[in-house]
Amino acid sequence: MTSEKVVRRGVWILLLMVCAVRTAFPQIQTSQAQASQAQPSQSVDLFKAEETKLYGDAHPYLDEPLPKLKKAVHELGGLKPDFNQQPLPDILAKVGGKADELLRKVPDLISDEEVSETQSTVVQETTPGCSGADCERFHKGESAQRNQKFSYMILTHPAQNGLLLLEEYRTDRKDRPVAERAAAPHFQGFASAWLVFSSLNQVESRYRYLGQQQTDGHNTFVIAFAQIPGSIRSPGQFLSPKGSVPMLLQGIAWIDQSDFRVVRLRTDLLEPQPQVDFQKQTSNMVFGPVHIEGIDSELWLPRNVNVEMEANGQYLQEEHEYSKYRLYQAKTKIILSPN
Repeated sequence: MTSEKVVRRGVWILLLMVCAVRTAFPQIQTSQAQASQAQPSQSVDLFKAEETKLYGDAHPYLDEPLPKLKKAVHELGGLKPDFNQQPLPDILAKVGGKADELLRKVPDLISDEEVSETQSTVVQETTPGCSGADCERFHKGESAQRNQKFSYMILTHPAQNGLLLLEEYRTDRKDRPVAERAAAPHFQGFASAWLVFSSLNQVESRYRYLGQQQTDGHNTFVIAFAQIPGSIRSPGQFLSPKGSVPMLLQGIAWIDQSDFRVVRLRTDLLEPQPQVDFQKQTSNMVFGPVHIEGIDSELWLPRNVNVEMEANGQYLQEEHEYSKYRLYQAKTKIILSPN
């Protein structure tokens, strides 16, 4: 069975990155022939060849000894390690089934979003009398900050081949799109980030069971993952004045032991891409239950998100807070032509 993917598209223009997620997921099981029609095979082959070229020598942190991994991912501080990998297939099967179930329940939604952004220069210094990479130090220079409020929409609709598309948009308080504006936040697409664990997307990544941890009031199983170069059908794209590269990810997921929902997710760039000055991107997402007036089922949506990125000598951090999720109903205005 082939897999349908979470598709991430990004643009880096004047040191700003705009990310969006489009999720394609089958409402019913599709055959291999049907799934292959989702994207032209020639484009898929080009994506995979470029992934292998740029990320083939990557060393994901899931392969590191646990002490080194905990140093790289400070959120693992309270982890109770388990070196037995036998529970992993069962956990992946259950979290995949839960992700599939949750996606099918998502209606058109809108929420309030507050975004706090800090952008700084990255200053490099060299220790006097020292040579080599170990002598270089980096720190933040001058910074600017802004706070903004938006309406954040999550829309679902059927697509070709029985797929369900999930798209995310941002508007100002007057319902005007902000994606193309200079003042727009640089990141979005968090509502569907946990679909990296959907049953059909799991073939794109390697996984490692790390153990158990209590986080955000949940007893969780902790799973590390890394996307496999040459396996991602629709990778994210990082575009810059120096060119574009696919954006592959690694990360850590904290999965509730009672119902197998992803309660926290951290993602990192699989490997720095110095040819486009893309050094780092780390996202920390916290998810929780949401009750929507007018529907019976409980949804699972982001509550807050922290994103950090370092590229082209700039450091960017955004904090996103989501509240007041509610059903979204499009308003249509009909303008009649004069006789």
